[in-house]
This record gives sequence, C-alpha cells and structure tokens, in this order.
Amino acid sequence: MNKKVGFLIMNFESGGGTERVTSVIANELVKKNFDVRIISCQHGNSCKFEIDKNIKLYSLNGEKCENSALRKIYVEKQLIKYVKEEQIDVMIAVDVALYLYLIPLQIKKICKCIAWEHFNYYISPNKLVKYARKLAAEHADCVVVLGKNDLNNYLTQYKHCKNVTYIYNPIAVDTSESTPLTQKRAIAVGRLSRQKGFDMLVEAWALIEKEVPDWKLDIYGQGPLQKELQGQIDGLGLRNIELKGFSDDIHKEYMESSLFFLSSRYEGFVLVLMEAMATGLPAVSFRCKEGPEETIDNGINGYLVEEGNVQQFADCAIKLMKNETLLKQFASKTKKDLDRFNTAAIINQWVELLRNM
Repeated sequence: MNKKVGFLIMNFESGGGTERVTSVIANELVKKNFDVRIISCQHGNSCKFEIDKNIKLYSLNGEKCENSALRKIYVEKQLIKYVKEEQIDVMIAVDVALYLYLIPLQIKKICKCIAWEHFNYYISPNKLVKYARKLAAEHADCVVVLGKNDLNNYLTQYKHCKNVTYIYNPIAVDTSESTPLTQKRAIAVGRLSRQKGFDMLVEAWALIEKEVPDWKLDIYGQGPLQKELQGQIDGLGLRNIELKGFSDDIHKEYMESSLFFLSSRYEGFVLVLMEAMATGLPAVSFRCKEGPEETIDNGINGYLVEEGNVQQFADCAIKLMKNETLLKQFASKTKKDLDRFNTAAIINQWVELLRNM
C-alpha cells in the first residue's frame, strides 16, 4: 500500500518560495507512488504553482476562528480529525513553527512527524520559533534542515537532539540553458516583506539609475509591503524600476535578464538565487548569514556585500553593468557545483527518509 504523506503549511495559496518548493517535492513524491496531501492552516484550497492532479488540497479553515488564542486549538482539532480520517502515515510541518500543531499527533501516536526547516538556525524571529525548534530537535521523528552548517548547529546547540538530517532544496529549472546576457535588465524575486529587504534595494537602485540610466530593474513577487515600496519608488522619482507582481514562469524572466539582486536581511536556503544562477545570472547580494554564501563565490560569480551597505551594493552592481566582459566572466562561473541540488538526487533522499519512517 502506498504511504500517505501530508504537508502542513500555513497557506498554500501564497506564492512564495516555501510554497513553490513544497509543490515541487509533493509532485515528485507522487511520481514515486506516495499518496500526497497538502494541508493549509488557513485558506489554501488553490495553488499558484502547477501540482499533480493526484495531490489533494485541504484547508483547516483557521481563518474562521477570529480569536487568535483559540485558533491554535481549533486548527489542532481539525488537523487530528483529518489525519485520522485520511489515515496519513507521515506529517511534514513546512516551517518548524508549524511543528507545534503536530505534537498532539505524536503524543497520541497517530502518525510520524517531521519538522522541515526553511530558515537557517541563526534566524529566530520570535520566542515561539525558538521554542518550536527546541521541541522539534528533541521530540520530532526527524528534523530536516537545509544544509550542512545548520545540521552542525542543531547537533551543537541541542544536547538531546533526536534525529536531524539535511536535505537541500532542489533547483526546479532547466540548468542546460543560459541567459544570453543581451538585455540591460536586472531582476529580483521574493515576497514583498521586510525580510526580503526590497526597501534597501530601492535605495540602491536610486544610486544605480543615476550611473546606468539604460538599465532597468524588475521585482517579482507579492506581499504586504507593495504599497509602501511603490510609494518609496515614486517618492524617489525612479523611472526604471517596476514591481511586476507574481510570475507563473519565473524561468522565462531569468532568461530575459542579465543580473540578479538579492537584498534580504536574512535567508535560509535561497532557492531563487540558486535558480537564477543556474540560468547563468551573476548575482549581487547582501552577505546575510548562511544563505547566499553557499552559492556565491565573492568576486568570482557574483558579489557579497556588507549587510545593509546600500552604497557598496550599488557600486558592485554598477561595476558589472558597465563592464560586459566582467559580467560574462562571472556568468561563466555561476553553474559550479550545482549537481548537489539536482531534483532527482534530492527526491531520492526524501523517499529514503519517508520509507524508513
């Protein structure tokens, strides 16, 4: 009988990187004969990414409970009921904080439970996340982190660590193609939130636009800061930058660009950076801990800039924009060591983990 696997996510309708990589893993698991469900705490009855017709989407409708104190109890009860009815074998919390919803399932021994980290260890947005990490490390059937450094961090920081492994996120783009670098266009991709640092990118672009007025910047993504960012752009009188919203074919946008920007204040595994560089795009990024340093060799295939240093970010971007030879030289080095992020290899790791549960 096929093993039944459930992914618990906050809202699968969101069009961010977490939702995208979840859809990729879920689709591939179906091909490996797993019976897959994607369960949203709120909303989530649809998806912005392509998913296999055999994947079942289900919402726990947490948004119906207006009292935030009662919402967790409501969602837990709905989740227990659904997991029992569907006889799910393994639940995966997509974000370590959501592991807190899985604890009752473990206590009642209803199914096996995995906590899947999507940020690096040094990112602890609040006490709840820190608490969830500690509980997951000590009690989850497995914690999946995104790289070797985070594996070592867990093993070092949590003395009673039960079972932690690392599995990279896969690159879901065609790595055989490379952008021709003919368009004077830079691209940035991500949720329009404070984490992604687009406010700093707009500041940097104000400096860049003065020096290279024939280049443009397109930012792809949606989020709560859209109006604020547009106001910042308008206030600075910038003409060659545009908030493009969601794209259902981001690979096409990479192929029509010549430079990638990452302005995040913090990151985990930077999937959009990996995918951009897999299409031959050099990158300029702030040096946020554990994220871009896995991919960018400073001065070889991109630039790592001091965190928050807008002037340095702009200077590095301008240097590449004004020097086509250097841009192409960097582009020739962007695909180094990408085999470890191959989708087939990564799915095999997930399959082995789930079958041994």
